[in-house]
Amino acid sequence: MNAVSVGRLVREESALSGSDGEVRRRKAGLLAILSEGLPTMPIHLFQLNAMLGSSPVDLKQVSAVIRSDPSLTAQLLRLCNSALFNLRRHVTRVEEAAILMGTERLRNLAFTCYLIQLSCEHLPGEQVESFWTHSLMVAMLSERMMRRLNLEDTDQAYLGGLLHDVGKLPLLMVAAEENTASAVWLKSEGAESLALEREYFGLDHCEVGRWLGINWNFDPLLVEVIESHHQPNFARFPAGLVGIVAAADHFCETMEAGAEAAEPGNGFYRVCLPQLGDSGRAALVALLRREYPPMRKMLKGNPPVAESDTGSGGRRQGLPS
Repeated sequence: MNAVSVGRLVREESALSGSDGEVRRRKAGLLAILSEGLPTMPIHLFQLNAMLGSSPVDLKQVSAVIRSDPSLTAQLLRLCNSALFNLRRHVTRVEEAAILMGTERLRNLAFTCYLIQLSCEHLPGEQVESFWTHSLMVAMLSERMMRRLNLEDTDQAYLGGLLHDVGKLPLLMVAAEENTASAVWLKSEGAESLALEREYFGLDHCEVGRWLGINWNFDPLLVEVIESHHQPNFARFPAGLVGIVAAADHFCETMEAGAEAAEPGNGFYRVCLPQLGDSGRAALVALLRREYPPMRKMLKGNPPVAESDTGSGGRRQGLPS
């Protein structure tokens, strides 16, 4: 976040009146995290990103950079040998795993590894696991929906699903300091969650996520997914990617709450996927219903945060697989 943005938010924060003292304090904590508290990415991730963006990609150099990061190496091999790829043989070589992943997903994996390690330093293991399990479910379902619609941006759908809630991490960090993990705002869904977050923090996770995305120089479409996944009708870009991630997120939130998945005619699905008729939306919701149970079962047996992986402070660390 740049100095102008932080300064504007500080002025907004100072305008809150006395009865909102707790909100002012939480918002100040958020501003501190956004302006100072999130460390920059390690240099080797920038190197890897540049290498993966070159043509042709130098596989030896890419593999050497991956091997310099033991956590990234372990998670790359773990992902390639998970049920997600469903291979009949065990992959043991970084070079082969990098080829299987492809450049875009490998880039996603490297960045996500950094974010998970960051969250593990500040949040309880169970909360980290829950957050990244939801994120991975949305990522995989978004990718499946893109394939079903024969659209090309499957990697963008995966990345958008994976990072759609990244703005929640600073909120969770502030809440963790107050031991408010069971707060009502954390358990709310959709647009209701945004209102409760603004009431509690003075900001919501979509606003925070947008600022993070801009600060990290994300693609504008990815920033739009992060900002508008609860209100896709307000997206400035065409509905496509934003709507698909929003539909997958809505479906996952509904299932995680223990409710029945909404019917395809549900108003939110209409907002997410206005380009499809009722039959097209029905087919996609049927796909989500079919794919969700085996994905959840797979993740229960291979959780995003591995029990054996511990980082500083004894917190568990891991990556969606």
